Amino acid sequence: MILLPLLTCVLLGALSAQAKVVDTFAECDKFFYKGKEPAGMDQNAKKICQKLNNRYHYATLYSTHHRIPVYSAYLFDRDKQHAGNSRTSVWFIEPQISIKNSDDWMTLETLYKRTDIKVSQALSSDYSKTGYDRGHLNPNCYQCDEGREATFTLTNAAPMNPRFNRVRWYQWEKGVKDFLKANTVSTVYLVTGTVPHSNKRIPQREESRVTVPTHIWTAVCYVDPYDKDKSFSFGYIGRNVADTSITMMPVANLNSQLAQLYQPSGTEQAGLYIFNQYFKYNMPQVLFIFANLLCNTY
Repeated sequence: MILLPLLTCVLLGALSAQAKVVDTFAECDKFFYKGKEPAGMDQNAKKICQKLNNRYHYATLYSTHHRIPVYSAYLFDRDKQHAGNSRTSVWFIEPQISIKNSDDWMTLETLYKRTDIKVSQALSSDYSKTGYDRGHLNPNCYQCDEGREATFTLTNAAPMNPRFNRVRWYQWEKGVKDFLKANTVSTVYLVTGTVPHSNKRIPQREESRVTVPTHIWTAVCYVDPYDKDKSFSFGYIGRNVADTSITMMPVANLNSQLAQLYQPSGTEQAGLYIFNQYFKYNMPQVLFIFANLLCNTY
């Protein structure tokens, strides 16, 4: 008899987690610097305003072809970094991606037919016993409470090599987080994305469905509201393999590298950018700061 109330609570919690598939990001453009989304990426991907309990927490561009996100755009909420940090074990899916006119909220896979959902998005079973992590793009460790819960959707996850995800990429996430926590006046816009492999999929017992990214990248735009000279932007990128190095660079260089990586032929894709404007200076200072921070994460 105890199980029924418990199950009801779980389902109610899931149904309160909303993620709306939209035509434009107008409803959640606050997660993009100056309200402008990245350009020159997958034009056929679905736009999702990730919402929980009537509050938007981040934005995601999701590829139904690859069944992984192209990117998630989010803010760093330093005010809540000392709040409750419990990690959920429940992962959600997004019904509207697979079923037109369905619920516009995240929900549990078990509430829909698996055959309907799997057409356009990943399921937890795609990752089971494959040797790949469900790697967050919007890191759960950057968010707290409802914001953290909202990151646990498969529309915010991509297959990552476990050592890359838990060691290499984690070291950079932690280094950036430590820096952002120490600076209290800025607004920080972040975009984390994937470079889908042209033909590599998660090994499956049935058809291979979920693309494994070749690279994972992040771009950061740090805006000081009082002194423009203290604002800066940078990016970093790494190959999604066990033994790799993460490379830090100006956003302009990351734009150029992604433009080439997104084209299998090697020709650069014109018009690609992450931020429509960004700060080009202060790179030496940024490199110095992060060199010290990253040393403390190893």
